[in-house]
Amino acid sequence: MKELIKNTILFLSLMLFSCEQKPKNITVQFAGEWGTRGKEAGRFNEPVGIALDTFGRVYVADTGNNRIQKFSKAGSFLLEWGKTHNGENQLGRPMHLSVSAAGFVFVPEYGNDRIQVFDSRGNSQRTVGKSGGAAGQFDAPASVNFDAGGRLIIADFYHHRVQVLTETGAPLLAIGEKGHAAGQLYYPTDAVAAADGSIFVADAYNHRIQKYDSQGNYIFGWGKKGTATGEFDVVNAIAIDKNQRIYAVDFYNHRIQVFNTNGEFLMQFGAYGREPGQFDRPIDIAIDSEKIYVVDFGNNRIQQFTLAIKKNL
Repeated sequence: MKELIKNTILFLSLMLFSCEQKPKNITVQFAGEWGTRGKEAGRFNEPVGIALDTFGRVYVADTGNNRIQKFSKAGSFLLEWGKTHNGENQLGRPMHLSVSAAGFVFVPEYGNDRIQVFDSRGNSQRTVGKSGGAAGQFDAPASVNFDAGGRLIIADFYHHRVQVLTETGAPLLAIGEKGHAAGQLYYPTDAVAAADGSIFVADAYNHRIQKYDSQGNYIFGWGKKGTATGEFDVVNAIAIDKNQRIYAVDFYNHRIQVFNTNGEFLMQFGAYGREPGQFDRPIDIAIDSEKIYVVDFGNNRIQQFTLAIKKNL
C-alpha cells in the first residue's frame, strides 16, 4: 500500500505540472534515482555535471567534492578520481563535462580555467587552455561539448562567450560578447550542437536560449525571466536528443522544459520537492536512447526518467 501511495503521488506531481502543455503522444516517467549528501563513494556534495559514454556508463562531476564519479547505467558505483597520490585536489570545481567518441572524459575546471582530459579510468592525459582572455584561454569554463566534427564547444562563463576549438585546443572561433541584446551573452553556462551543426547556447542569466549557425552567426533566441512555459529562471544546461528535441534545465523553476529546434514549446516535467520526480534546482541533463538523466543539485542525487512516444492509432 505504501508503494502504491508513493507511485500515485509521483504520477500526480508529474502530470499536474505538465499535462496542460504536454503533447498527448509524449510521456515522461520516473525510472530511478541514486545518491544523497556525503563524501563517500556514491554520494554527492552539490553535483553539477553529467555525461554518458557509448556504453551507457554515467560520469558525474561531484563538484563540491572536487571529483568525478563513474557509475553503471543503473547507478552502481564503479570508480572515482580527483585526488593526487598525496591527497591534493587534482580538479578545481569540475563542471558540465562531456565524453568524446573515443571515450575520453573532458572536464571543464571552473577553478583552474582549463579543460582536463582523462581516460575512462581517470588517468589524466592532457589539458586544454589556461587562464586568460585570448582565444583558447578561459575564465571559469562552465561546460564542454562536441559537434559532429569533433570540435570542442566551450561556454567561457566570465568572458561571456562560447569558444569553438579543435580537440587539441587550437582556437577556431568565438561566439558572443557581454550584453543583453540579441546575439550577446550574459554568463553562458552551456552550449551544444544540433545535427545540422547549429549551436544552441544556455544564456543563463539572460534567461534564454540562443541559436547560432556553425560559424557563430546569430539566428534567433527565445525565453525571458519568468515562470510561464517558455520562460526561465536561469537556464543552466541544455541537451539535444536523437529526435532533435531540446531539453532546457530551468534551475530556479525546478523543472525541465522541452522544445523543438525552432524554439516551440513541447512539454515540461518536474516541480520543486524531494519526492521522486521532483527537483531542488536541477542543473544538468544527459540523454541516451533509453533514459534521461537529471542532476538534482539541491537534493544531491541523480534521477532517471524514460521518455515514451505513443504511436497514433
